[in-house]
Amino acid sequence: MTRKLFNLKIQGNIYAICIAGAALLNHKTIYSIFKTLEKNYQGTGTYDTVIRHFIDGLKAELRKQLNIEDLATATTIMNLEFIVSGYVDQDVSKPRIESWLVLSGTVQIEGGGQLTKGEFCKWTNIVNGQHTFGGCWIGRAEFISHLVTHTNPQMPPIQGQYELLSLTDAVDYTKFLVDFTCDYQRFAAMVPDCGKPIISATLTPEQYDEQIIK
Repeated sequence: MTRKLFNLKIQGNIYAICIAGAALLNHKTIYSIFKTLEKNYQGTGTYDTVIRHFIDGLKAELRKQLNIEDLATATTIMNLEFIVSGYVDQDVSKPRIESWLVLSGTVQIEGGGQLTKGEFCKWTNIVNGQHTFGGCWIGRAEFISHLVTHTNPQMPPIQGQYELLSLTDAVDYTKFLVDFTCDYQRFAAMVPDCGKPIISATLTPEQYDEQIIK
């Protein structure tokens, strides 16, 4: 019940979920909360309403744990990150991926703004109403960010060509990034908190396939 990568099926649509951050909310694993939300969803079945259902459900559990109504007034800072992948109208040409943060308290963000509503969309592949290719990461993101956003002019960039990747290449790319995180921690002056084997998954409108990569 502590899985970090899993799938949900809501009104015939399959979603892939990846989570990071808090291990428990209101004495429940995040996986079990998502499975409950999968079961009690009532709506039109659109991606936006499903996302809204997930966010509201997680915020409700966070309020119960902190025994508070307004998350912005909480003195205890807790956060949960999750990525949701799905397809619009089950159309393989319309994948939709979003990364969300659900949190308590008031948090300062880059640019001088503040998060006060208990939720924040960190990334989406929908730009001006159009589906774009891209990638996002959560959790121990500093290692991947260090790799893909480097400024060494002697090194070629390692991102920005997602539209040219085959599905196999995309799987290998994600494995490479996770391998880098694990191996970097192995030799770094720190206590490693990421390890192998790596769990990987691919999602199509018809099915969710998960595999363990050693």
